Amino acid sequence: MASELLERLSQDLEVLSGHLRAALDEFGTLLCYLEGGRGGGTTLLHAPYTEAIPVLQALNGLAFRGRVLLALDPSPLSPTLEGKPLGGPARPPLEHLLKTHRPSRLLLAFPGEGLGIRFPGGKESPEGWKPLEAEGAPLVLWVQAPTGLTYKEVRAYEAWESPSLPLRLPQGEGPYLGGVGWALGIPTYGVGLVNLRPGLEAVLGLW
Repeated sequence: MASELLERLSQDLEVLSGHLRAALDEFGTLLCYLEGGRGGGTTLLHAPYTEAIPVLQALNGLAFRGRVLLALDPSPLSPTLEGKPLGGPARPPLEHLLKTHRPSRLLLAFPGEGLGIRFPGGKESPEGWKPLEAEGAPLVLWVQAPTGLTYKEVRAYEAWESPSLPLRLPQGEGPYLGGVGWALGIPTYGVGLVNLRPGLEAVLGLW
Protein backbone atom coordinates (compact mmCIF):
# COMPACT_ATOMS: atom_id res chain seq x y z
CA MET A 1 0.00 0.00 0.00
CA ALA A 2 2.81 2.43 0.90
CA SER A 3 4.58 1.72 -2.42
CA GLU A 4 1.35 2.32 -4.37
CA LEU A 5 0.85 5.62 -2.56
CA LEU A 6 4.45 6.65 -3.32
CA GLU A 7 3.86 5.92 -7.00
CA ARG A 8 0.78 8.17 -7.00
CA LEU A 9 2.68 10.93 -5.20
CA SER A 10 5.60 10.66 -7.62
CA GLN A 11 3.26 10.96 -10.60
CA ASP A 12 1.62 14.03 -9.08
CA LEU A 13 5.02 15.51 -8.34
CA GLU A 14 6.01 15.13 -11.99
CA VAL A 15 2.83 16.87 -13.14
CA LEU A 16 3.09 19.71 -10.61
CA SER A 17 6.78 20.27 -11.37
CA GLY A 18 5.79 21.24 -14.90
CA HIS A 19 3.88 24.24 -13.51
CA LEU A 20 5.58 25.31 -10.27
CA ARG A 21 8.38 24.45 -7.89
CA ALA A 22 7.46 21.21 -6.13
CA ALA A 23 9.15 18.55 -3.99
CA LEU A 24 8.50 15.44 -1.92
CA ASP A 25 9.91 15.28 1.61
CA GLU A 26 11.01 12.26 3.65
CA PHE A 27 7.52 11.80 5.15
CA GLY A 28 5.96 11.70 1.69
CA THR A 29 4.44 15.17 1.99
CA LEU A 30 4.02 16.80 -1.42
CA LEU A 31 5.22 20.42 -1.29
CA CYS A 32 4.29 23.19 -3.72
CA TYR A 33 5.80 26.70 -3.59
CA LEU A 34 3.60 29.59 -4.67
CA GLU A 35 5.09 33.08 -4.86
CA GLY A 36 2.93 36.13 -4.21
CA GLY A 37 3.52 39.85 -4.21
CA ARG A 38 6.32 41.66 -2.42
CA GLY A 39 6.26 41.82 1.36
CA GLY A 40 4.72 39.39 3.79
CA GLY A 41 6.22 36.17 5.08
CA THR A 42 5.77 32.49 4.39
CA THR A 43 2.42 30.86 5.14
CA LEU A 44 2.40 27.09 5.36
CA LEU A 45 -0.94 25.77 4.13
CA HIS A 46 -1.35 22.19 5.29
CA ALA A 47 -4.05 20.12 3.60
CA PRO A 48 -4.96 16.46 3.12
CA TYR A 49 -3.45 14.93 0.01
CA THR A 50 -6.93 13.71 -0.92
CA GLU A 51 -8.05 17.36 -1.23
CA ALA A 52 -5.21 18.34 -3.58
CA ILE A 53 -7.40 19.32 -6.55
CA PRO A 54 -9.90 21.60 -4.73
CA VAL A 55 -7.08 23.21 -2.74
CA LEU A 56 -5.01 23.90 -5.86
CA GLN A 57 -8.12 25.27 -7.58
CA ALA A 58 -8.75 27.58 -4.63
CA LEU A 59 -5.17 28.88 -4.82
CA ASN A 60 -5.13 29.33 -8.61
CA GLY A 61 -4.85 33.03 -9.41
CA LEU A 62 -5.27 34.05 -5.77
CA ALA A 63 -3.58 37.36 -4.91
CA PHE A 64 -1.46 37.41 -1.73
CA ARG A 65 1.79 38.79 -0.40
CA GLY A 66 4.83 36.71 0.42
CA ARG A 67 4.91 32.97 -0.20
CA VAL A 68 2.48 30.11 0.33
CA LEU A 69 4.05 26.73 0.90
CA LEU A 70 1.33 24.16 0.23
CA ALA A 71 1.89 20.87 2.03
CA LEU A 72 -0.30 17.99 0.81
CA ASP A 73 -0.19 15.42 3.60
CA PRO A 74 -0.73 11.70 2.82
CA SER A 75 -0.41 10.52 6.44
CA PRO A 76 -4.13 9.58 6.85
CA LEU A 77 -3.68 7.17 3.93
CA SER A 78 -0.49 5.64 5.33
CA PRO A 79 -0.66 2.14 6.84
CA THR A 80 0.32 1.42 10.44
CA LEU A 81 2.27 -1.57 11.71
CA GLU A 82 -0.68 -2.27 14.01
CA GLY A 83 -3.05 -2.54 11.04
CA LYS A 84 -5.30 0.24 12.37
CA PRO A 85 -5.89 3.16 10.01
CA LEU A 86 -5.19 6.67 11.26
CA GLY A 87 -8.29 8.64 12.19
CA GLY A 88 -6.83 11.84 10.68
CA PRO A 89 -3.41 13.42 9.99
CA ALA A 90 -0.40 12.66 12.18
CA ARG A 91 1.82 15.03 14.18
CA PRO A 92 5.39 14.09 13.07
CA PRO A 93 5.09 15.06 9.36
CA LEU A 94 3.68 18.50 10.24
CA GLU A 95 6.14 19.05 13.07
CA HIS A 96 8.99 18.23 10.67
CA LEU A 97 7.69 20.75 8.13
CA LEU A 98 7.41 23.52 10.71
CA LYS A 99 10.89 22.94 12.12
CA THR A 100 12.44 22.68 8.65
CA HIS A 101 10.75 25.61 6.91
CA ARG A 102 9.96 27.85 9.92
CA PRO A 103 6.94 29.61 8.36
CA SER A 104 5.59 32.89 9.69
CA ARG A 105 2.15 31.32 10.16
CA LEU A 106 0.27 28.06 9.68
CA LEU A 107 -3.11 27.45 8.06
CA LEU A 108 -4.67 24.00 8.45
CA ALA A 109 -7.33 23.03 5.92
CA PHE A 110 -10.09 21.10 7.69
CA PRO A 111 -13.64 19.86 6.97
CA GLY A 112 -16.15 22.63 7.55
CA GLU A 113 -16.41 26.33 6.78
CA GLY A 114 -14.78 29.49 8.05
CA LEU A 115 -11.94 29.74 10.55
CA GLY A 116 -10.93 27.24 13.19
CA ILE A 117 -9.62 29.18 16.18
CA ARG A 118 -9.73 26.63 19.02
CA PHE A 119 -9.68 22.95 19.95
CA PRO A 120 -10.61 21.64 23.41
CA GLY A 121 -8.02 18.88 23.47
CA GLY A 122 -8.62 15.22 22.77
CA LYS A 123 -7.20 11.76 22.27
CA GLU A 124 -8.00 8.83 20.03
CA SER A 125 -8.59 5.53 21.83
CA PRO A 126 -9.64 2.11 20.49
CA GLU A 127 -13.24 3.30 21.01
CA GLY A 128 -12.77 6.59 19.15
CA TRP A 129 -11.97 10.20 20.08
CA LYS A 130 -12.39 11.25 23.73
CA PRO A 131 -11.55 14.29 25.88
CA LEU A 132 -7.94 14.33 27.07
CA GLU A 133 -9.04 13.91 30.69
CA ALA A 134 -11.10 10.77 29.95
CA GLU A 135 -9.89 7.45 31.32
CA GLY A 136 -7.62 5.30 29.19
CA ALA A 137 -4.44 5.82 27.22
CA PRO A 138 -4.37 7.20 23.68
CA LEU A 139 -3.51 5.00 20.76
CA VAL A 140 0.19 4.73 19.97
CA LEU A 141 0.74 3.76 16.34
CA TRP A 142 3.77 3.18 14.16
CA VAL A 143 3.04 4.74 10.79
CA GLN A 144 4.75 3.72 7.57
CA ALA A 145 5.19 6.78 5.36
CA PRO A 146 4.98 6.31 1.56
CA THR A 147 8.76 6.76 1.40
CA GLY A 148 9.31 3.79 3.72
CA LEU A 149 10.10 5.90 6.79
CA THR A 150 8.42 4.55 9.94
CA TYR A 151 7.51 6.97 12.73
CA LYS A 152 5.67 6.94 16.05
CA GLU A 153 2.32 8.71 16.38
CA VAL A 154 0.75 9.24 19.80
CA ARG A 155 -2.90 10.10 19.22
CA ALA A 156 -3.24 12.73 21.94
CA TYR A 157 -3.48 16.46 21.19
CA GLU A 158 -3.49 19.37 23.63
CA ALA A 159 -6.06 22.15 23.65
CA TRP A 160 -5.24 25.33 21.74
CA GLU A 161 -6.85 28.69 21.03
CA SER A 162 -5.94 31.49 18.62
CA PRO A 163 -7.01 35.14 18.80
CA SER A 164 -10.10 35.84 16.69
CA LEU A 165 -9.50 37.70 13.43
CA PRO A 166 -11.41 40.79 12.20
CA LEU A 167 -13.05 38.89 9.36
CA ARG A 168 -16.66 38.24 8.38
CA LEU A 169 -16.22 34.49 8.51
CA PRO A 170 -17.63 31.89 10.91
CA GLN A 171 -15.06 31.29 13.65
CA GLY A 172 -15.26 28.20 15.86
CA GLU A 173 -13.65 24.86 16.63
CA GLY A 174 -10.70 23.94 14.46
CA PRO A 175 -8.53 20.89 13.77
CA TYR A 176 -6.62 19.10 16.52
CA LEU A 177 -3.30 19.69 14.74
CA GLY A 178 -3.40 23.40 15.64
CA GLY A 179 -1.59 22.73 18.89
CA VAL A 180 1.43 21.53 16.92
CA GLY A 181 1.90 25.00 15.45
CA TRP A 182 1.31 26.89 18.70
CA ALA A 183 3.74 24.61 20.58
CA LEU A 184 6.44 25.97 18.26
CA GLY A 185 5.27 29.58 18.61
CA ILE A 186 3.74 29.75 15.13
CA PRO A 187 0.41 31.60 14.78
CA THR A 188 -2.05 28.94 13.65
CA TYR A 189 -5.60 28.89 12.26
CA GLY A 190 -7.83 26.32 10.65
CA VAL A 191 -9.42 27.24 7.33
CA GLY A 192 -12.51 25.35 6.19
CA LEU A 193 -12.50 23.34 2.98
CA VAL A 194 -16.08 24.51 2.32
CA ASN A 195 -15.82 27.82 0.42
CA LEU A 196 -12.05 27.55 0.79
CA ARG A 197 -11.12 30.22 -1.75
CA PRO A 198 -12.94 33.16 -0.08
CA GLY A 199 -11.64 31.94 3.29
CA LEU A 200 -8.05 31.92 2.06
CA GLU A 201 -8.51 35.25 0.30
CA ALA A 202 -9.77 36.86 3.51
CA VAL A 203 -7.09 35.44 5.79
CA LEU A 204 -4.15 36.00 3.45
CA GLY A 205 -5.42 39.52 2.82
CA LEU A 206 -4.69 40.35 6.47
CA TRP A 207 -1.07 39.35 6.13
